[in-house]
Amino acid sequence: MELLEAIKSRMSVRGFKPDPVPKEILSELLSVATRSPSGVNCQPWEIYIVMGEALEKLREAYVGQYRLGIAPQPVAYAGPTAKGVSPSLKGVYRERQVQLAIDMFRLLGIKKGDEKKLREYYEKMYRFYDAPAVIIITADESLLLTSVSLDIGLLTQTIALAAQEYGLGTCVMRAIVDYPAQARDVVKIPYSKRPIIGLAIGYPDWDDPVNKLRTERESLDKILTVVGKV
Repeated sequence: MELLEAIKSRMSVRGFKPDPVPKEILSELLSVATRSPSGVNCQPWEIYIVMGEALEKLREAYVGQYRLGIAPQPVAYAGPTAKGVSPSLKGVYRERQVQLAIDMFRLLGIKKGDEKKLREYYEKMYRFYDAPAVIIITADESLLLTSVSLDIGLLTQTIALAAQEYGLGTCVMRAIVDYPAQARDVVKIPYSKRPIIGLAIGYPDWDDPVNKLRTERESLDKILTVVGKV
């Protein structure tokens, strides 16, 4: 796939086929993706692939936390509230978030006030949309005051783009690190490493209605400032 086409066609896949992704393919993909740039080439990432029985245990643990009403506690995100989650978005950023929810729930037939279907959706989210594998990217605690978040963001984007070359789809998900204690327990992530972000990865199910969602992007003239003249 040509690079520009990969950038244009990349999307958040939220419906996957059950077909497993061979570990060899994931390893090859990650070998390519780790060519991503990082500050002073420190390469601050460490990567976990979770699949099979371990993934099912992780799903059960996360859905269990959600059902108990336990608030997400993604430790990698700045500005936590008392419940451990980032503050609500405001202004145009909130408007974009709300529009995404409206568009997605319309596709899924979830009407306002339908708490049962809404809970089912969130449980599916905490099952990581039933992807056959998830990737968890961690960083050493000693690096958290450096540019680690930017570096891991670059790696995450590279994974999402390169995955398409293998016929795979991804969904970059904060939800995969929402319950770090459970992630540590199931995946055996040491306390010296902090879970930063996750990706659901697998073969897209294009018959799933949610994969018909295409989000809009703000027009360039609203977000671009050009300084100086050629």
